[in-house]
Amino acid sequence: MNIAYFLVGYFTFSNAQVLNQSKADSLIHIISTEEFPDTLRYKIAMDIADYSTVPRLSLEYAKQSLEIASTLENPLWQGAALLNIAKWYRKLGDGESALNAAMSSISYYQLANSQLGVSSGYLILGDIYSRQENISRALKYYKQSIKIFREEQDSSRLATVLLNTGNVYQENYQYDSALRFIREAKVLFGKLQIEIGEAYATGNLGLLEIEQGNYISGEENLNEAIARLEKFGDNYAIAEYQLSLSKIYQSRGDTVAALNYAQQSWEMAEQDGLLEQMRNVSERLASIYVQRGDYEQAYLHQTRYLKLKDSINNIEVVQNLADMRTEFEVAQKQSEIDLLTEKRNSQRKIQVGLILLLLLIVVVAWLFYRSYCIQKKANEQLNQQKKELNAKNEMLDALIVTRERFFSIISHDLRGPVGSFYSLASILKMHLQKQEYVNLPPIIDHIEKSAIHLSLMLDNLLNWALNQQDDIPIQPEKLLVKEITDEVVEVFQTVALSKNITLSSLIDTSLYAWVDRNVLFTIIRNLTNNALKFTPVNGAVTITAQRSGGDVVIQVIDTGIGISAEKLETLFQPQEGQSTWGTSGEKGVGLGLQLVKEFTDRSSGTIDVVSVPGSGTTFSVRLPADRKEKVIA
Repeated sequence: MNIAYFLVGYFTFSNAQVLNQSKADSLIHIISTEEFPDTLRYKIAMDIADYSTVPRLSLEYAKQSLEIASTLENPLWQGAALLNIAKWYRKLGDGESALNAAMSSISYYQLANSQLGVSSGYLILGDIYSRQENISRALKYYKQSIKIFREEQDSSRLATVLLNTGNVYQENYQYDSALRFIREAKVLFGKLQIEIGEAYATGNLGLLEIEQGNYISGEENLNEAIARLEKFGDNYAIAEYQLSLSKIYQSRGDTVAALNYAQQSWEMAEQDGLLEQMRNVSERLASIYVQRGDYEQAYLHQTRYLKLKDSINNIEVVQNLADMRTEFEVAQKQSEIDLLTEKRNSQRKIQVGLILLLLLIVVVAWLFYRSYCIQKKANEQLNQQKKELNAKNEMLDALIVTRERFFSIISHDLRGPVGSFYSLASILKMHLQKQEYVNLPPIIDHIEKSAIHLSLMLDNLLNWALNQQDDIPIQPEKLLVKEITDEVVEVFQTVALSKNITLSSLIDTSLYAWVDRNVLFTIIRNLTNNALKFTPVNGAVTITAQRSGGDVVIQVIDTGIGISAEKLETLFQPQEGQSTWGTSGEKGVGLGLQLVKEFTDRSSGTIDVVSVPGSGTTFSVRLPADRKEKVIA
């Protein structure tokens, strides 16, 4: 039985990269024609090794990345490079070199204190031992790897080791365990949208079904896996699956189709130098030719099979593998780690000296550069002053326009409230002189309402002026919506009672929004004031809020006079001198709704309004419920 193993490569630091020879060729051209620092050359070499569909080319660049990492003395990068080298030796059928590289990789990962790296090394060791048909050793390292990946919640590499563990159980005829592991791997690959991993899982499920005698479903899964893997140019897995299809057709007696699939598998394996696949295909071809009665061809392929088998599994290699395995399990190369640690400490001292020297050179260079810049600045000073003057003139023109607009609003809209205070003060004084105290409460109530109205106008004017200059800092935080709305209700309760309006806040006490406190208070306060202003006596104003997806929708609903369709079109635009009078003669500066719109936009929110003249109005503000990556400041 032929099983395709999904191997970790650059998984050590990121999700699986898709095989793409054109990308690999582009990177090869770049690294061959341009100069880069070692850190970038390492990354490019690792990318080439992962993108390339040619195993020997991938191995070459994986070795280059190891050389660079060794020069930099970065144990984490050395471990990753060695892991990649082990993967490609493994694909090329060189088990001895693969095992040696994997053990060295684990040593470097231990030096770097990287549990994920050590676990990736265990995964590769499991793959190597499974190819040596050492089932107990393979399962031992796979289970150690699974334990670490589950603890670290690394789903991509967990899916890989689950798939390969299922394959080992499958080769050992433990089909129930195999099915459980492969299915879990396929689900994880699907969630992570790693298509190549999902293709491997699909193909190996097909192999499992074939072993259980379900040839039709197994063949469908294999064909699906081959079709998906062709996009990635993954000849290793395609060759395995084609060989399995050859076995299916041979068992059915269709030696023509069996021969065709076997030959396709041989071409791919030979193209990439995949010795194990070439050995397995030779054995299959010999069997097919015997079935066809062509004993001459059967003899040729059987001879080739024996030669390949001897070159892969000679006695010396097996002995070396056993010796190295024992050495790894007993000593774990502790002496090598100690030497590397001592060498790194020495190099750090040298690096400190070099850094100090480099800093001195940088300071001297900076002094020369500063002198040059001063001279250059003197030559360009006249042009620069001209540009600055033009920019200041443009800014001054804009400030003049803003100032005129600001003063126009103040002159039109603050005159009334201030004059009202003067008149009320005169009346209050007169009644006090005459000791007519019975008339004082209505006057005091009127003064209170005028003070609230004037305070709201001043707050809006100040916020508007600051907002025009981008001087209002937006600092979003997690806020209880009901806490803010209750404050607003308390502020306007007197105004509501004066018009016999029912003002209420119907909001869940556990509802949060991600917004600046002052911004949210200003938005709800202005919408509530606007609703009270245009709601007649005995009406109602209700504030509600609820969660909607990733947002909180806050609504201010009134039973007021409503807004005409024409007015709705320009509702959030500047309304200089065009403010609408309220149902009790209230008047504002026309900035409230404009300020609500601007604050909502700056908080990554939206505002909508629905109104029917004579039936009331509903303002809906949608704000983030949780922290977002970007909040417009």
